[in-house]
Amino acid sequence: MMSSELVKRARDFAEKKHDGQFRRDGTPYFTHLARVADIVFKFKESSRIDEIVSAAFLHDTLEDTDTGVDELRQEFGETVALLVVELTTDKLRSEVIGKANYLSNKFSCERSISNWALVIKLSDRLDNVSDLDKSSIESARKKKTETLTILDTLEEKRELTGAHKKLILAIRDKMEEFDI
Repeated sequence: MMSSELVKRARDFAEKKHDGQFRRDGTPYFTHLARVADIVFKFKESSRIDEIVSAAFLHDTLEDTDTGVDELRQEFGETVALLVVELTTDKLRSEVIGKANYLSNKFSCERSISNWALVIKLSDRLDNVSDLDKSSIESARKKKTETLTILDTLEEKRELTGAHKKLILAIRDKMEEFDI
């Protein structure tokens, strides 16, 4: 993992902001953020990797904490703040059209989500499907169907980078491990 000052500050900020939050399996929420940042670092090469990894640590702060965009901008700069904004789900739109449709539409449009933000979202999805075996059969099937819809739409409608293609393959491979 990168150990730049920016990444350290983002990691510490995310850990503090998500303190007391837990995943469904009971693990601290921050462990998910750390895994997503690790996946980004593993799959993405960029001269701006520190900002991308920092945004990965922070990708849920606007949705799940009292953090605002201005605070992110002041703490981490414009690029990181804008990436986190791109990564934030519009909950109302997601509920109205359904999560799979919302994410498929958002991910497949470069005007809605940049290549860097898509790397983070795919890394997030890879981590989220890595524990399907800990979910109920119904929940796991729903997540798998949703994920396949998103990936199929992405591959059909968007020009993908090498990192995107590698992440999509890793997600598909991970889902095949589970008999659901």
